[in-house]
Amino acid sequence: MGSAENRRRRRDRRIALLLSAILIPTAAVILLVVRVVRQERELSERRATEQRREALDQLRRELTLRLQALRLGEVNRLNNRLLGESARRLPSDSPIVFVAPTVKDRGQDRIVPPWEEGRKAPSGFSTPFARLQREGESMEFRQNDAEAAAESYRRAQDIARSPWERCSARLWLGRSYLKAGLIPEAQRTDRAALLECGEVSDADGVPLALYAAERLLAQTHDDAPAADYVLHRISALQSACADASAFAKPPEEEFAFADATAERACSPRWRSPSDALLLQSLLRRIASPAAAEPLRALTAEIRNDERIAALVQDADDHLGKLQRASRSAPGDLSWVGYGDEPWLLTLVSPTSFAAPLIMAVSSRQIVPADVTLRVTPAAGALPLGVGFVDLHVEWPPGRFAGPSAVPGVLYAAMLAFVLGAALLAGYLLLRDVHRETETAAVHSHFVASVSHELKTPLTSIRAHAETLLLGRAASAETTADYLKTIVSESERLTRLVDSVLDFSRIEQDRKAYYLQETPLEEIVRSAAKTMEYPLAQLGFTLTISSDGTAPTVRADPEALTQAILNLLGNAIKYSGEARSVEMRIGTRSDEAFVDVVDHGIGIAWDEQARIFERFHRVQTAETSGIAGTGLGLTLALHVVEAHQGRIAVDSYPGRGSTFSVLIPLQA
Repeated sequence: MGSAENRRRRRDRRIALLLSAILIPTAAVILLVVRVVRQERELSERRATEQRREALDQLRRELTLRLQALRLGEVNRLNNRLLGESARRLPSDSPIVFVAPTVKDRGQDRIVPPWEEGRKAPSGFSTPFARLQREGESMEFRQNDAEAAAESYRRAQDIARSPWERCSARLWLGRSYLKAGLIPEAQRTDRAALLECGEVSDADGVPLALYAAERLLAQTHDDAPAADYVLHRISALQSACADASAFAKPPEEEFAFADATAERACSPRWRSPSDALLLQSLLRRIASPAAAEPLRALTAEIRNDERIAALVQDADDHLGKLQRASRSAPGDLSWVGYGDEPWLLTLVSPTSFAAPLIMAVSSRQIVPADVTLRVTPAAGALPLGVGFVDLHVEWPPGRFAGPSAVPGVLYAAMLAFVLGAALLAGYLLLRDVHRETETAAVHSHFVASVSHELKTPLTSIRAHAETLLLGRAASAETTADYLKTIVSESERLTRLVDSVLDFSRIEQDRKAYYLQETPLEEIVRSAAKTMEYPLAQLGFTLTISSDGTAPTVRADPEALTQAILNLLGNAIKYSGEARSVEMRIGTRSDEAFVDVVDHGIGIAWDEQARIFERFHRVQTAETSGIAGTGLGLTLALHVVEAHQGRIAVDSYPGRGSTFSVLIPLQA
């Protein structure tokens, strides 16, 4: 005992010295590296902050110069128009999205959307024309007489005095022909409307020819005249230089408003939202590759229309911000951000007597590619600064990171090497030191468990055999009962020895299985018959049920029986006060199953992942007095996996456990 204690002490001293030799230098290196890295990080953060500030100042200067140039160019175009000179149209790649006038509406400032500039509501119908219209609509919708309605519409077309009346009558006539089933006449009328009514629009700004195109494409998606008209209308935004009188004027500021907005007459006309949405619907009906690119462009235009409409609805807020910014810094250029990909909004007025216009500039076209402007601040974004309201700058991650520090890399490599060496040395040391202890503990536990398991049946066999030998059996029935006990305990002893031998073969990879087609129910009933007497002795009731499928599997009957016996033995051991065990047989989703169900103490969730490890036994107050080697579930799992199957566990503490053996039917 003294020699063993001395060896243990010497071993502990060696471990302490070795750990000190490893850990003390490692700790010193770690502290040094942490200090140097912290200093490098602080210096890098200061450099990044300085670079970010310089970049922000540079970006603000560049944006200010670019936006001033755009604003001055727009003012020059307005002044040229006021002086009677031709105003140059905005280039197609201009970052200016739109320039729209502002008017007073019920005491509040309102932005006039670009599509409303220069648009006149259609004039009313003449009295004879309106009378024929009402007659035709009455026959068409009330009397459901499309042919009579067509006759009224034809007469209305004959007396039409203006393009608006003529095109309206032509649309009604085509509709009534279609309802009357006169398809050729309806198509001929609608195609004539395509040629004549492209410049006649209704109160929503939609050309009447588009309604005719819609009817033609609804009948057939490959109607060539209608498709050509729609594609031509998309590709050709018309331009017109109209007089200032073509624009709507507020009654209190007619002269100033007209002067300020005259320049827009020579810019491309905007489609109304209704016009754009109808064109989009028609483009989707055209089964031609030529419609793909116009559809993409029109979709982008509709998105701009929606943003402008939202801006018009919330004009007071943005105009108020611009006006407050202008008052706080008179003479300076003030811009307000608007939208997700922000537009930059400002007020433009070419002369002191002209009403201001609101100008929108696309930020995406004037900022560098690696810079993002946002209206809502995000993490890492900075306010753009003076002259810019609700605008924040965001740079890509790593834009201002310091250059790759070679010393830092070297420090990290050195630290990783030292830590790796220390961890490896510690691991090897601990493994070597504890290997013998763990091996001895496992062997001691295994020997103790096997000895206990062997002692119980041997003691029972000896006691019953000595009783019989001394002739103390009271009756033949008692003698038979003693003999059954001796046989049962002998079988139990045989199973225990077989388990140890099987484990040895598995460890040496020498375990062989001989597979054959076997009814699963026969295997289950064989296992139940083997455990019949022990179950009866312990007062258990075993119930076997089947779903009627009677599966047949390719299996080693003896090995699979042994696996089920191990599960059944566990169910008996851990049933606690319960005295009923169930076995269920059947088929689930291409798998044959055997469920072994007990109503005992159950297994905790964190232990269920380890119960199949060799020699592992759940250590609780309820299991402390239960004997076992910790090999039963290990052997059962090995047997089932050798049959390409698996074992599932469903268990809750205090509510029992269900072990399911699942074997593929095709295996």
